[in-house]
Amino acid sequence: MKFSGFDLKKDLIEVLDKLGYKETTKVQELVIPKMLKGNNLIVRSETGSGKTHSFLVPIINDLDFSKSIQALIVLPTKDLAIQTYNFLKEFKEFYSDLHIKILLSGIDFEKNINDIQTKSQIIIATPGRLASILEDATCDLSNLKTIILDEVDMLSGNEFLEDINKIINVKNDVQVAVFSATIPQYIYDFLKKSFPNRELKYVDCSSVNSRINYYFINTKHFSDEESLSLFLNKYNPYLGFIFANTREKAKQIYLYLKSLKQNCVLLSGDLSLRERKSTLKRIQNNEFRYVVCTDIASRGIDVENVSDVISLECPNNIEYFFHRAGRTARIGKEGNSYLFYNNESINKVKELINLGIKPTFMKIANGDIVVDEKPLVEEKKRKIRNDALSNEIKKIKNKSSKKIKPNYKKKVKIEVEKTKKKFSKKKRFYR
Repeated sequence: MKFSGFDLKKDLIEVLDKLGYKETTKVQELVIPKMLKGNNLIVRSETGSGKTHSFLVPIINDLDFSKSIQALIVLPTKDLAIQTYNFLKEFKEFYSDLHIKILLSGIDFEKNINDIQTKSQIIIATPGRLASILEDATCDLSNLKTIILDEVDMLSGNEFLEDINKIINVKNDVQVAVFSATIPQYIYDFLKKSFPNRELKYVDCSSVNSRINYYFINTKHFSDEESLSLFLNKYNPYLGFIFANTREKAKQIYLYLKSLKQNCVLLSGDLSLRERKSTLKRIQNNEFRYVVCTDIASRGIDVENVSDVISLECPNNIEYFFHRAGRTARIGKEGNSYLFYNNESINKVKELINLGIKPTFMKIANGDIVVDEKPLVEEKKRKIRNDALSNEIKKIKNKSSKKIKPNYKKKVKIEVEKTKKKFSKKKRFYR
């Protein structure tokens, strides 16, 4: 569908066309009409699907440039706030009266207060700073129409809960829309409690991204450094994001790649706001071959042409795997997601498979990465089957030994053979 098919102002359709936004994505097609009607929404959509513009376009369409604060956009991290701000800045070239302010910790608090008191129509902020400013400053919210909570599963954590409640209660008669790639049950509970008197319409555009090729590599007996070195030599990614679970591990891998003279950069929470802004801009300008990062970069960071995502281990929160993978195959493109795993992470691998991932299993053998015909997951399943069979045979023998009858050995043998055949028929369920 084209943007011209929506009930948008003619000048906005022309602006979108000039910016290269002609065809809508699935989430935009479903969400924009509902946003224009003023519906309160819960939107689940995969990363890279275009959900940011599904709320930016309706907000801009309904702006009155003569009035102050009309939309609050709340995001969990500074990086995401900066990225959304940069998306909106594209429109300023065509709308001279469009004023946007970004409120972040790390920026002088008094300056943030002055910013929000000016005639800005859209405020982008992280929850802590926005909640503090709304509490301490005299803000004119009489024109506020819309509150957006993006990446809501991160926003609803305990550290943000109080701040989010302050923000969403600043005004009762506003449209509220929440977005995320994953929305677990506790998110629904949080939203139901936060908006007891609102009808929230659910829009589900999510599925396992079919444009991503998934590979699970058994790295048993090999270190992360050895596995990664083999991987990079074999696959030679065009632009790769390499994820670690901790800042310490990310730094360790970054230093290892630097020792190999690889063109790489580290993106983690240890960087200052200024450093992260600069680093993200350089990443988006394709100045690096590899980006080593923690999960701070798995949420909504939009970098074009990421060919490969490498998870050195399963994330502690399994849902973050989908956010990591979503750095590639964005807006219609294809990409690859690789997960390094071993015996200790079998259960998480099974969980990913149960969630719909259909990976190609690989392993390291003879200094190469090859297809794994008998992956650890399958070995575990066969072991479960064999253990169950063994237990059944023991039961048969123990039962027969309690009361010996004529030809009991022959009868036991026949019953054991029947049990083996029974389990042989079940074999397909374990593969």
